[in-house]
Amino acid sequence: MRRAILFVLVLAPAMAFAQDHRWELTPTVGFRWGGTILLDENAYQPGLYRVDLANGGDFGLRFGFLMTKRFGLELMYSKEFTEFKDKQGLFGEEPGSTTPPGATGTLNTDVSTWELGLTWHILTGKTRPYLVLGVGQSTISSETPLPDETALTFGLGAGVKIEMSSHLGLLFELRYNRSDTDPDNTALVEWEHRDCEETCQYTYGYDDTFSQTSLAAGLIIAF
Repeated sequence: MRRAILFVLVLAPAMAFAQDHRWELTPTVGFRWGGTILLDENAYQPGLYRVDLANGGDFGLRFGFLMTKRFGLELMYSKEFTEFKDKQGLFGEEPGSTTPPGATGTLNTDVSTWELGLTWHILTGKTRPYLVLGVGQSTISSETPLPDETALTFGLGAGVKIEMSSHLGLLFELRYNRSDTDPDNTALVEWEHRDCEETCQYTYGYDDTFSQTSLAAGLIIAF
C-alpha cells in the first residue's frame, strides 16, 4: 500500500508544471453490491456458509486536483449502509444464541472506503470519459460477533464527467473494489442446546478477499 501511495505522490510533482490546474469537490450518491462473510456452523445446520451482504446505497465525497488536461489526483471517501439478512437462521434463533438484542433476522452493516486515486481523462472536451486507479482502506463494521475489519483496498473504475459550466458538472462512475481481508479475523460463539450433539458452535470469519462493485453519480463543483 505504501508503495502505491508513494507512486501517486511522486508522480504528481512531475506533472504539476502543466497549466489548466483546477480543483474539484464532488459529493456523490450511489448503489453498491457484493461482499460476503463466512459462517462455519456446527449447530442446527452444520456446514460452511457464505453469507452475502444485501445491496445498499452509499454516500460519498471526492476531492480532486486536475494536474494536466488528462491527469488528476483524487481522494475519495464513501460509506455504504446495508445489512446481512438471515434467511436460514444462520445467526441463531434460540435463546442464548447470537442474535443481537432487538434484531429480527437483519444485521445492520456499514462498509466505509477511502482511496487515493490517479485519474486519466481519455478525452479533454466538455464530455470527459476517464479511468481511475486507487488504493486505500475499507472498514467493515456489523452487528455480527465479528470484530471490525480494516483491509487494504484496490479500486479500478471507469466513468464520465460532463461539464455544464466552468464551475459545475456531472459525474457518473462504475468502480470495482477489492479488499484483502484477513481470514484469521474470526469469532467463535458457543452455547448449549438439545439439538446439538455437543456444544453448539458458530465460527464467523472473512475470506481472503472482500469484493464490491458500485455505481455512483455526483455533482462536480470546480474552482
